[in-house]
Amino acid sequence: MNLIVASIMGVLLLAGIVVMAMRRRDHGRAAILGMFGCILLLLRLIVSTLLAYLAPMLFEGNLEVTFAIANIITLLLDATGTGLLIWAVVARRPQQQPAQPQGPGWQQPPGDWQQQHPQQDWNQPPQQPPFQQPPGWQPPPRPPFGEGQG
Repeated sequence: MNLIVASIMGVLLLAGIVVMAMRRRDHGRAAILGMFGCILLLLRLIVSTLLAYLAPMLFEGNLEVTFAIANIITLLLDATGTGLLIWAVVARRPQQQPAQPQGPGWQQPPGDWQQQHPQQDWNQPPQQPPFQQPPGWQPPPRPPFGEGQG
């Protein structure tokens, strides 16, 4: 049963390492801290699992000292890994640039865009467009010839 729990925790920590490595660009230092926290917790899991199975075979004599040292090592790995995960949660994220609105509407031309003017000869006056009346405009009626003068 203990091996099943260790396997599930190992898969969970490996998934955490992979996800944080993939999101490193978006979250910056926070993702790196979280990744190192997961690595330390995975190392703690491996050490404690190996010691639980191998310690009785390797150390036939004084097991109390062996387990005391193992507990101190796993405590340090647990505290450091959990501390790094907490630090990753509260760490400052890089500032995101606001996204440009997309969709219909006015699009601003690129910064190096310049309006092209037709080149004119230096001694000729600028050409004006022909005068056009707005649609639906009618000139006012003229009085009959000779009237209105006094």
